[in-house]
Amino acid sequence: MQGLPVCHTQHQRIVDPPAPERYWRWIFLTLLVVALGLLPIVSSAEPLTLDGRAGELPLSGKLLHLRDPSGKLNADAVLSQKTDWQAATGSAVNYGIDASSWWFRIDIRNDGHSTEEYLLEVAYASLDHIGIYLSDGEKIVTQHLLGDQRPFYDRPIHHHFFVAPVDFPVGETRTLLINVHTDGVVQLPVSLWEEGDFASHDQVRQLVAGIYFGAMLVMLIYNLFMFIGIGDRSYLYYVGFVLSIPMFVSSLTGYSFQYLWPEAIIWNGKSIGFFLTSAMLFALFFTYDFLELKRDSLATFIKTGFRAVVIIGVLMMGTVFFAPYNVMLISVISGATLACSAALIIGIYGAVRGERPAVFYVLAWSSLFLGGLTLAASKLAFLPQNTFTDNAVQIGSIMLVVLLSFALAERINQERRRRYDAQMEALKNERQARQAKEQALNAQQQANLQLESKVARRTEELAKANAVLQELSDSDGLTGLRNRRYLDNYLDREVTRCFRYQHPLSLILLDIDHFKQFNDRFGHHIGDDCLRMVAEQLRHCVARDSDIVARYGGEEFCIVLPETEMEGARAVAERIRRRIAETPFRVGRDNITVTISAGVTCAVPTSPDHGAALLQRADEGLYQSKNDGRNRVTCMPS
Repeated sequence: MQGLPVCHTQHQRIVDPPAPERYWRWIFLTLLVVALGLLPIVSSAEPLTLDGRAGELPLSGKLLHLRDPSGKLNADAVLSQKTDWQAATGSAVNYGIDASSWWFRIDIRNDGHSTEEYLLEVAYASLDHIGIYLSDGEKIVTQHLLGDQRPFYDRPIHHHFFVAPVDFPVGETRTLLINVHTDGVVQLPVSLWEEGDFASHDQVRQLVAGIYFGAMLVMLIYNLFMFIGIGDRSYLYYVGFVLSIPMFVSSLTGYSFQYLWPEAIIWNGKSIGFFLTSAMLFALFFTYDFLELKRDSLATFIKTGFRAVVIIGVLMMGTVFFAPYNVMLISVISGATLACSAALIIGIYGAVRGERPAVFYVLAWSSLFLGGLTLAASKLAFLPQNTFTDNAVQIGSIMLVVLLSFALAERINQERRRRYDAQMEALKNERQARQAKEQALNAQQQANLQLESKVARRTEELAKANAVLQELSDSDGLTGLRNRRYLDNYLDREVTRCFRYQHPLSLILLDIDHFKQFNDRFGHHIGDDCLRMVAEQLRHCVARDSDIVARYGGEEFCIVLPETEMEGARAVAERIRRRIAETPFRVGRDNITVTISAGVTCAVPTSPDHGAALLQRADEGLYQSKNDGRNRVTCMPS
């Protein structure tokens, strides 16, 4: 019993440490929690380093952001904010339509060898107010106030995007603040450039824009002359549409504000919605005339839906002039999406009914619909902002204009065919009437003609039968591919032709891996099914009329690819290999994976007898593929 107090004393010594030790433990835990809490601030406060390397330096994904719903903070007050900043969540700044004032911050240190003058570019032209501030840690040393709510010539650099000069002295760290306040979409694709690199990059960008606007101008002039020459009202609506689309794009990208109305601030804010709505209305009128929606045979729901979309377009034009900018933006984007959908549905309806111009129409509107949908998703923050989403409408509109031109040309050709058929029908009726009058006098002649017609018909039938027999003699009975005899003749012809013109000729020789074991395991009738499956996949992978696929013998197949370089032939062989390997072959209840090995060769024939050498090199590549483990493609240069 006397040992119990001793044990109790030892237990207390282990569980309850001395008071100083407990204090230090609590201090350590408190410091650890504080350090973990401050870790995001410390990491986000690490300055961006300039090391003098050339090129673009994107800043969007490195910015800290602060939302100011009241819009009352100024640059000095924002600089004092230490804990409310949040790090970027992606590589692009896109917050959709938000009327709040947004502040963005980044610390930049110049560790280069000289003080370089940089250009700060915000590559989005539809921001109302942008404030750019550069601080040395104590005060604001540089300030630029930009935005499309200011006259264009107030900008420090006259550019369709927002570009401002900024300086970073060597060895110093400066804080860059950007304030954005707009009624539209809050996007900030901001980058830092050296002057020379920006000029080089902008030259390419201006060249691409010039090509786009030039192409649209050419299409506009061409269709305007077509309207003057033909008088078809569809061309007039089409000209209005082709004019509206580039004007919308130029307003969206800032070119119109730079070159057309640099002082018209109010109109500049409405021009995007105006030209998008006018493009929609002209497109609807064009659709009505081009697809002949006024005809009585058209379904009632198509006519009613079309009228409803036109009414929506008129209401959209009203929002352009009388609604707030954010309401107008949502209205025109939604209405344009609805109009594209309606036009696409009407076109599909016509295409299903067998109207050939409607096929081009559907392809054209599909391209613009996808481009507009991509742009709308980008503006509403459903998709990230990048080069593709920013230029989706330009790409889609170019394809739309080209395809609609094809559609108009096809409609003209269709009208010509109709007139030609009508003329031929009239001539046929006239001929029949004349023949009826002369029938009594030319009975013998008619009999002779009938006899000649029968002979000609029999001759034609005989020719078709001979063609069928020739096709059968040139085809493999099991797979339906060309047989070895046809392959040899075709290869000789192509080698001779390529030798004459010094063009490349490629050859692929492929073999089914372990086919003998396959036959031994499952039987020859399953092996025949496997051969037919491989032949079917080869047909799908070789699409040109000049390319042939032949059964070389047993489980070997040969593909001749005229006018094809080695890389193209290798790509075809790889596509075949992957397709066959990914196609399950069912035997009973099991799926069997079938693979092939292939040898590829390519050469410009040096003689008319070069075909045997090509076959030999392709065969060497095939055996090399088998020796290397099968299920692969080996290229053997000739």
